[in-house]
This record gives sequence, C-alpha cells and structure tokens, in this order.
Amino acid sequence: MGEDAKTVKLKLPERPAAPSGAPPLKMLVVNDDLAIRLRLADLLAPHCPSAVIDSCTHAAALEMRSRLREYAAAIVVVDFAGTPPPLEALQVVAQIKAVARSIAVTVIGRNGGERSAVEALRAGAIDYWSLHHVDASALVDALRAHFVSTGASSTMSVAVVDTGPLIAGYRIVKELARSPRATLYLADSEELHQQVAIKVHGHRERAEASDSEQDRFLRECRLLSQLNHRAIADVFDFGVTDECHWLAMEYFPAGSLKARLRHPVAEAEAIAYIRQVGSALRVIHAAGVVHRDLKPSNIMLRADDSLALIDFGLARPSQSDSGLTSPNVRVGSPAYMAPEQVQGNPPDERCDLYSLGIVFYELLTGELPFNAPTIQAILEMQLKATPPALPSQLARYQPVLDGLLSKRPIQRFTSADQFLEALAVASGHVPMRRKA
Repeated sequence: MGEDAKTVKLKLPERPAAPSGAPPLKMLVVNDDLAIRLRLADLLAPHCPSAVIDSCTHAAALEMRSRLREYAAAIVVVDFAGTPPPLEALQVVAQIKAVARSIAVTVIGRNGGERSAVEALRAGAIDYWSLHHVDASALVDALRAHFVSTGASSTMSVAVVDTGPLIAGYRIVKELARSPRATLYLADSEELHQQVAIKVHGHRERAEASDSEQDRFLRECRLLSQLNHRAIADVFDFGVTDECHWLAMEYFPAGSLKARLRHPVAEAEAIAYIRQVGSALRVIHAAGVVHRDLKPSNIMLRADDSLALIDFGLARPSQSDSGLTSPNVRVGSPAYMAPEQVQGNPPDERCDLYSLGIVFYELLTGELPFNAPTIQAILEMQLKATPPALPSQLARYQPVLDGLLSKRPIQRFTSADQFLEALAVASGHVPMRRKA
C-alpha cells in the first residue's frame, strides 16, 4: 500500500479515558485533501473527547475492507463540483456501508445543495452538512442520537466535554479550540465585566510538563505584555494553578482569518488584510521578536475588520541563543513553514516574511501555494517547489510574492517595511520611487 493509501493517525491532545470496560470510540475522516481532514478532526475532537479520530483518502477507505467495522462513525467529504463526478464519489459511502453496515456515515458536501443532500442520504448517509457550515457540536449530537436510537454500543453517548479548569476571577463559558499544546476557552471576567479568551496549558498528572514548556509559556506572557499595539492581542492577566498555567487575553468573536478564508475574499479585502499583518510583523520585529508560527488561525479578526496576531508560544527573540529550541528541530506549521525552518536552522524575521507570502497567496487565490497529501511532501515542496504563478488579473502582485517566497532568505525582502512599500507600489497606493 502506498503512502497516500495509509490511514493517518491524527495526533490529538490528551483526553479523558473512555468509561471503564468500554472500548474507545473510533471515527474515520475520509477525503483526499489532508488539510481538510486535519481541519475536520480539529473541529470534532473537543466534542467527543475520548474518541480516536483517524483519517484516510477515499481509496484507502475502500482498501481497509473488514477493518472498517472497527469504526463507529465515518465522516466522508465529497466535492460535488469536482472530479470524479459526485454520484461516483458518493459510491464510497455506499461501499463503506456495504462492508460495515453498522457504521454511521455523515457526508460533508463541498459545492453542494439540496440535491446533494438527497443523493448523500440515498447512498446510505445518516446526515449531510455543507463544508462551509459544519457545526461540529450538532454533528456529534446527531451521531449520539443515532447511536441511542439504534441501540449501538458507543462511548460517544456517555462522553463528557471537559468543562475547563477552575481559575479565580473567571467563569469558563465554553471551549473554543484545542491543540496538542493548549486549550482555548471563552470565559467571563469578574473584574473586567467582559468576555475574554483564556489559553490553558494543563499540567496535572503530566510528568512530561517540562521546565522548557513552562519557560515557553512565561516567555509568551512576557512578550504579549510588552507588545502593546493594536496589531497584537491584548493580554489582561496570566498565572499558574495546581492544575494549569493560563493566559487571559482579548476575545475575538469574529473568529480567525482561517475561518474567513472558508469564503471568497475580494482583492481589496486581501490587500487590506495582508497590509495589517505586515504592519503587525513590523511591530514585533522592531521589538526583536520572531513569531515563527504565522498562519491564518493565528491571525484574529475584530468586529471592525482589524486584525491582531495571537499565539506567541513559539516566538523567540531574533537570533536568540536561549536554547529553548534545540538546533535542527522543526517548529511551526508545515503549510506555512519557511525552508530554513524545515531544515531546523535558526530563524530570523525573514522566516515570518516567507509565512506571510503563503498567507498572501492564500488570500488572493483561496488556495495554498504548496499543498500535498502528506506532511513530508509539503515540507519537500517548501524546500524545492516554485510557487505557482498568480492568475493574470492579479499578476501585478507577483513581484511582491516573489520577494516573500524565495527559498533563499537572502533573496527575500529584508524587512516588513520593505514588503509594505512593495505592496503599496503594486496596489497603486504610492508612486514607484525612482532609483538614485
């Protein structure tokens, strides 16, 4: 079986164990696009905390045959405007059901409509959702209801979502997001009389909660406290309890740039957004800080459409020798990682500019410039692949992208200021300077 046909084990954060004597719930996310599978797994995980979530391609799902019976539920993503045609793609649903009749299949449609939902249910799905309007909580509730109505044995019906830690002065409202490193909660602040976001790093019964992890947390708190600028999320408080260390910061009800990218972004919006991100980088670089994990999910939107950077857990002083990250250790997100980060070399401001180029391309086109079915393939593209050319109507921005996405740091823009000047020229905001 080739690499693309393997089931990918998604590394999820630690979750409560299944009830005594009950096997863990197993779910399978099926789609040929790894990025979509990872996104869905991230959405589902907080709502079924004791579950094991695997993912694979359509072809791999069919190759699993009898092993499909190990799964209680499958989430199959179908592109109703893609290739193969939707009816042929929906055959995956019918074939999964033919092998494992008890599996609960939910279809998530891309570019679909009412007719798509009807066809999905005919193929054997128990539910249908649009990819851009997936409510993970409601989807999991529907699966629970299905298991109860059919009498199926599943730990999903008794799984309890973590209600969050006890932090004096704050009342946890709900979980917003979860990663292997931290959990983000919405909370009411008694002192501020407003809602805040609390980033929590749990360490109860975790022997592996090393001094370096806590050093990273304290460094993030100090960095955010020092970077007092509208382009950076406001920090209100931080502390340590017996259960966790936590950081209370500005809450962004409008969500992240990642969520905004699920819908088309007009050219003028893209330029306005990327200019703000460039300005934010100018601020942190002037403070001698490299973010190292710039990506849409770490760029938040306010109600007035202004942006703010968050998640400085990987940030470090430029050219730092603190030793908090060992040489030749990759940090960051593969789809947005600069070549020097892939190679484990010490980063400087130019690695943030490379990540900015990825975000810029994604804003302009709705697609990632470097995308592949496996993480290793994406990293290889970051090292070697030439960025795809922009569509002709956006060609004036190609020199700006080239100045951001060069594989060699020495050939990139030297600063966020230089990028902002080039962007202004390309977008027609200022006249081209004459060379001396």
